[in-house]
Amino acid sequence: MTTYTTKQVADRLNLSVSQLQYYDQLGIIPDLKRTANGYRQFTDANVAWLTQVMVFIDSGMPLKAIQRLTTLVLAGKRQTAPQQNAIIAHHLAHLKQRQVETAAQITFIENFLAEHPTN
Repeated sequence: MTTYTTKQVADRLNLSVSQLQYYDQLGIIPDLKRTANGYRQFTDANVAWLTQVMVFIDSGMPLKAIQRLTTLVLAGKRQTAPQQNAIIAHHLAHLKQRQVETAAQITFIENFLAEHPTN
């Protein structure tokens, strides 16, 4: 089984080492092993999970929601599917609202530029 150091994973995911350490402290990296001397040892599964988690983080999902989602996934995907879906649906609704607001802001800025030419 291939394993990776914290630095390797940080570089791969464009994160800082301290961010990864923080995510580990929050418990959002399931099944993360440590070497005998205490260094984090990431597997392909850990990296795949973090890649998915980064989509949530980058889209603005609160870390508390990601913690809860991680806990639910670890408890059992099928048994906790309704709760997982509720967390994700809530975040999706928030993203869609942001999308509407961003579209309105873009329209405003485009209109402003059209009404105030620089020539």
